[in-house]
Amino acid sequence: MAKIKKAAIITCFESNEERTSFVIEALKQRDYETIGVSTDYSHIRKEKRTDRKDPYIQIETIPYKKNLSVSRLLSHRDFAKKAFQYLDTFDPELIWVCIPANTLISEARKYKDRHPNAKIIIDVIDMWPESMPIGLFKKTFPFRIWRGIRKNSINCADTLVTECNYYIEILKNEYKGNIIAIHWARDNKIEDYPLDLPKDKLSLAYIGSINNIIDIEEMGRLIESSDLPVELHVIGEGENKNKLLNLLSNNCNLVDHGTVYDPKDKQRIFSKCHAGLNIYKEGLYIGLTVKSIDYFNYGLPIINSIKGDTFSLINEYGVGFNVDKNSKLDARAIIDMRLNYKKILKVYEENFSKEVFIQKVNQVVDSVL
Repeated sequence: MAKIKKAAIITCFESNEERTSFVIEALKQRDYETIGVSTDYSHIRKEKRTDRKDPYIQIETIPYKKNLSVSRLLSHRDFAKKAFQYLDTFDPELIWVCIPANTLISEARKYKDRHPNAKIIIDVIDMWPESMPIGLFKKTFPFRIWRGIRKNSINCADTLVTECNYYIEILKNEYKGNIIAIHWARDNKIEDYPLDLPKDKLSLAYIGSINNIIDIEEMGRLIESSDLPVELHVIGEGENKNKLLNLLSNNCNLVDHGTVYDPKDKQRIFSKCHAGLNIYKEGLYIGLTVKSIDYFNYGLPIINSIKGDTFSLINEYGVGFNVDKNSKLDARAIIDMRLNYKKILKVYEENFSKEVFIQKVNQVVDSVL
């Protein structure tokens, strides 16, 4: 009887589980017995999770309250150790590891020492500490050590995946093997797209975590620069939500939708919007945001301040506006681009659909077997 092929996917953030679910689907199509190893703690809500979806196993995770804290680092390290201890018993021959946390890479290297025949694929979804808004602190000793955890262990991987092309340029100085970018994806096809756009104002959207890396002050400046009154639809939560609501209420009419997961509810909200905001603080290592793909998925142009993949997509395909500290919002140009939403949907289908994602996962798996 043929040996059962086993695979495992590890992530310590529930926000990655949509991405990892597509990896699991691709591996099951290849007849792997596949599990997901995740956390029982919500890093967004800072509370124990009550949800669990097969085939995910939830590892008991030490709680913490502050994102920049020693307790968070200890929580991540504890999760990484427990996750790979679990794999010692499951014994997969293929392991897909999502990072951060960086300690998952050092534990992956130790696992590879114990199981030299296992194939390890490391999926770099974010760059820590480079993607954090901590300025010159990134050069201090503790943060050099933190970055070094990744650098010193990353070559245990049989291949490297990144969530954007921008990361390839950075990581090729650390990793000597093959690197491939697999963008985030959505399993959501827009079949019918009625628009309900206002005619007397510019209607914008913001979706995603409202944290300390988005530039709320710059969002306010841009909104104030518009040559039409602005309405802002906010979808999301986060530690800086009150700051956003208080600051931007002086510049525009705010509509707070809270957290929205259902695709039809998102479509209903986005059908009222001309564009989506993708405005981040300077100096961050970000090439492509998940919110960008949400906007593309619903045919929204992007008002974007980051470089990398998003900047290039806008320049190449004309699906948004790259802005800087001197830019002003041209409401008419934004409205005209929104009316040409089918071009944006085409860019989404060609770059961010589930089918494209699974095709690239198969390329990666083929490269290590």
